Amino acid sequence: MFSKVFMSLPVQLGILAFSASIALTSLPLAARNAELEQAIQAYEQQDFETARQKFTEQAKLKDAQASYELARMLLAGQGGAQDIPAALKWLRQAIQDNHAPAMRLVAQLQLQKNGPVPQDLKSAADLMTRAAQGDDVPAQILLAQMYEQGIGVGKDPASSARLLQRAAETGNAQAQFMLAKFYARGRGGLPKDPAKALELQTAAAKGGYGAAQLFLALQYLYGQKDQRDLTKGIDWLTRAAENNNPMAQRVLGTTYLQGGALPQDTGKALLWLTRAAKAGEAGAQSNLGYIYATGNGAEQDFQKAAQWYEKAADQGLLRAMTALGGLYKAGKGVPQDPAYAADLYLQAASQGEKNAQTELARMIASGQVAPPPRNPRVTVWIYRLALQGDAPAREWLVQKSAQGDIPAKARLGHIYKSGTDPALQQKGLKLLTYAAERGDAFAQYQLAQIFGSGDGVEQDFMQAHMWANLSAARGYPEAAKSRDVFAKLMTPEQVSQAQKMAREYVAKN
Repeated sequence: MFSKVFMSLPVQLGILAFSASIALTSLPLAARNAELEQAIQAYEQQDFETARQKFTEQAKLKDAQASYELARMLLAGQGGAQDIPAALKWLRQAIQDNHAPAMRLVAQLQLQKNGPVPQDLKSAADLMTRAAQGDDVPAQILLAQMYEQGIGVGKDPASSARLLQRAAETGNAQAQFMLAKFYARGRGGLPKDPAKALELQTAAAKGGYGAAQLFLALQYLYGQKDQRDLTKGIDWLTRAAENNNPMAQRVLGTTYLQGGALPQDTGKALLWLTRAAKAGEAGAQSNLGYIYATGNGAEQDFQKAAQWYEKAADQGLLRAMTALGGLYKAGKGVPQDPAYAADLYLQAASQGEKNAQTELARMIASGQVAPPPRNPRVTVWIYRLALQGDAPAREWLVQKSAQGDIPAKARLGHIYKSGTDPALQQKGLKLLTYAAERGDAFAQYQLAQIFGSGDGVEQDFMQAHMWANLSAARGYPEAAKSRDVFAKLMTPEQVSQAQKMAREYVAKN
């Protein structure tokens, strides 16, 4: 029953990225002495100074739990100044009494690359192992992740699976969710068992684990057709959103915005997207930017749109960078700043964002901004724009070609050769030949296609093979496939001759 949804679902497991500030939680319920109980009550009432004082008194009496809780307050700077050396001292005292959570906390600190203590992966692994052996469930989960990723220990999926099985048997929802993935994929020595995986996944969702609830929602909404159940999908999606899962909130908000699976409700869409965006979910931030930029779901407000797009762009969301660039280009909600817009477009374009590539190409071709220095991809982006019939883009290629720019000659040559004007077709062939002879892989590939098809020239598979071979050697993506196709249409002697021609070309150039 498991689909690709599970495999691709981003899950926030808090794997091994720990902040230097460790937040305290309530102590586990157990019989404790009166002084320790008073410390607990003071902490729960947020009287941190009193709690810190009383924990200190009990820690001095060698109470391991008090030592541990005091250390966490010292690390967090609660009830007084942060004091890392003192925290480590109390943690070491607790460890001497085999206090598993103290072992786990020190291990977490040692796993950090730039944390408050020197990174020591081996020591962290040793401590985490001791804590896990002491039936500390969070340690078992973290150690399982360490085995999965090979951090401080060798990669060992089987050990990871065994640890997760122990943790899952206690009813821990996170462990159940992680173990489900092992059964779904048949990893760690476990059989591939989709039914078992779904059983664990459902148990984790019912246990309140937001990532599991979100998975079930996506499974029912977008999984295999025979497994879809709109009612169950929306129910689990809503549970995950109410459980403060930001991705679920974003998906739910977007669903309300678009309508279909749910009746369109812009008020609920704005509510859930805002909650997700405030939690730092980049997709929700970008969607909010869209809502305010278009007025689709809220009153149009370009200033708010820019603020949300900027937050998403700061997290590296490419479509948000592109949208924010558009606002700066037009001066909507922000001061008009074409140079900054171009910078945003370039950041997104360089990472493959097509819309950003188009917008930056349009700005450069029209002369609004100068092209970035030593960036050959700009010519490719402008060439693509010219293929769409953009006159300034084509004129830019003409000017660059006239200035001797080889990539521009190659792209302009292809445009000319692909047209219907016989005179321009001949001019295009000359430009392509000129660029190919000077090592342009794109032009070499285009020449290979021309000779292979006999388009305006006498068909010549040896020439086609040679140019495809040269283009492939320069890394052009499709050239090797074309070369191999041509080889099948040639005799062995012709292939040998074409290879010789390519070697001679390389030797001369």
